[in-house]
Amino acid sequence: MKALQLATGLLAGSLLVGCDYSGDWLFPGSPEGLPDIYEITAEDGGLLIPAVITSTEEIRAATIYAEVAASRTSADGGVTFEFQGTGGNVCVLVDPETVTWNQAISANPLPAGEPWNYPDNFFDDGDLDLYAGLSVYYTGSPTKVGDFNVAYEDSLGNPVPISLGSCPDSVGFIGQPGFAGKGTPEYCTINTVGAEGVSYTVLLRTWSTPLDDDRLSFGVVLAQGSCNQLFQAVGAATGGNTPGQATINPVAVECAIMGESLLPGELPEDEADYRPFYGFDAVSDRIWPGSMDFEQTFCNIGLEAEPTPIRRYCRQELERVEEAGSFCSYEDFDASDFDTNERCYCGDVNNSPEAGAI
Repeated sequence: MKALQLATGLLAGSLLVGCDYSGDWLFPGSPEGLPDIYEITAEDGGLLIPAVITSTEEIRAATIYAEVAASRTSADGGVTFEFQGTGGNVCVLVDPETVTWNQAISANPLPAGEPWNYPDNFFDDGDLDLYAGLSVYYTGSPTKVGDFNVAYEDSLGNPVPISLGSCPDSVGFIGQPGFAGKGTPEYCTINTVGAEGVSYTVLLRTWSTPLDDDRLSFGVVLAQGSCNQLFQAVGAATGGNTPGQATINPVAVECAIMGESLLPGELPEDEADYRPFYGFDAVSDRIWPGSMDFEQTFCNIGLEAEPTPIRRYCRQELERVEEAGSFCSYEDFDASDFDTNERCYCGDVNNSPEAGAI
């Protein structure tokens, strides 16, 4: 019996010695030179200043474009920046790459579902969750993503976490903060009345990065006034000058920030040297070919006489790729090899599930 126990122990020990238990294989391979946690500053190194935006040209000039790597540990990754209260409303808008939707698979789809009955390429999409609040309540640091929660002790001595954040300002599942879906813009109006000159922190927490390259590009805007006013200025909302009165087109919001899908460019050797791009002109030669046309097609849903612009775009994309003798590469895209593969924005129609199938 003792001999059996000894043999079992030796076998277990040899397995431990021969195996790698670092857990690195559980995390995506992040590109060298791109940080998974960092802070955005103004071009001069100071705090960001909310811009006055009254037109599409002004929002493009005010957009900051950047990338963030997938987290290399089990802890959250993300990007932060600070600004000072203006004494009025301030809008924060972030748009991660690219565009995503859930495929409608009904054999007899309702008219509202027809634009979505072609599959999306979900390998090229990422997601950022938007948080914001007074900097004094932010629990993070330059190397750690935090939150705006504080511990409150009730009359029985039990710690009760409460959020003192300004964003998100909507409620989702079981009372938790509500966030937009994958690849969808997120926005929040922060009321800084009575807090002029007081520091606010915005956190863009990385929820997911694109599976095809593990680096998430995005565009972010900090604007004076409410988000309703911002969307009115860029044609994504109509009617009502009073905050809360405008009618926002949730699909058209995708085109408030354009060009956020960036080609994987050269990165610095040291992550500390990474810098974002300020304004649309700074990234005009780094935008994924065809991504803006794809976004615009998405934003035209409900505006065109034809109810299925996405389906039309996807069919034309497939025809173009086949005529060129190429093929759509999804999960492991090689940006340096455009001759034999292409990054298609629509998914493979052959992978569509059939209605009623298990």
